Amino acid sequence: MKLKGTLRTLTLFTVMGISAAAFAADDAVLTVGTSSLNEKETLQVLASSAGGNEMMVGMMLGQSTLKERKEILEQVADAMLFSEAAKSKGLDSRLDVAFQIKWQTIQTLLQAYFSEASAKWDFSEKALKKYYDSHLNEFVQAPAAHTRHILTETEADAVNAILNIYKTKDFAKTAAEYSRDPNNAQNGGDLGWVEKGTLSASVDKVVSESALGSLAGPVKSEFGWHVIEVLERRPSHQMTFKEAAQEVEQRLQRSYIDQELKVLKEKYKVTIDEKILSNLGGVPAPAESK
Repeated sequence: MKLKGTLRTLTLFTVMGISAAAFAADDAVLTVGTSSLNEKETLQVLASSAGGNEMMVGMMLGQSTLKERKEILEQVADAMLFSEAAKSKGLDSRLDVAFQIKWQTIQTLLQAYFSEASAKWDFSEKALKKYYDSHLNEFVQAPAAHTRHILTETEADAVNAILNIYKTKDFAKTAAEYSRDPNNAQNGGDLGWVEKGTLSASVDKVVSESALGSLAGPVKSEFGWHVIEVLERRPSHQMTFKEAAQEVEQRLQRSYIDQELKVLKEKYKVTIDEKILSNLGGVPAPAESK
């Protein structure tokens, strides 16, 4: 598995054939007011403006004259000028702006942390197979039914849809004409393979009990009225490693994240003020159903 979050700057330096010793310490390449960019930061800005394409930046620098490089940097300076002006007006202390700065900092540090942590995670086939073998119960495919339906606003419309199916012998065309489900009306009402317990309770019960190929309905749910047909059934079975490969990878990654969180929760205290949360923004939290 190839993990995202490679060290872009290091790659950029390698592509350009620049060693760490080639950088001029922390000397500023660009200074605007109280802000400045050193050589490494300038290269990072250029890489970011090129959509992270370090090869393109390397080629651009190799072909650009000093004058052309200055023109590029002047555009960066323009952005920094506006930033300086905003700080001088105290906009960085304004509630909405301060929050954006704070949240962007959190996101940046989050990405940096996972870039470093994930470099140690093992996603080799051996590690994936080991996780699969020790968590077989997580890779059991639940019983499912290949189902299609027609959703209408009224019971009368559902009845008319059923009558039209009997008349035309065409569920798909009837779904296109009668169904109000925006997700699959134009796909013959096909819901694909639906596992037990994933649909509304009333619909789930009918799907579980219906004979293959027979029409069921009208069935009432919180979304409206349904006409249902079950095309196929698939029993529960143990997925092979090949079948579960993508899910194995996702679950192994989740296990690594959980391990990181366990360590961090032991190190840092997490406090949630339930009193404030219960009336967040002046909106009381509804009582939990028993």
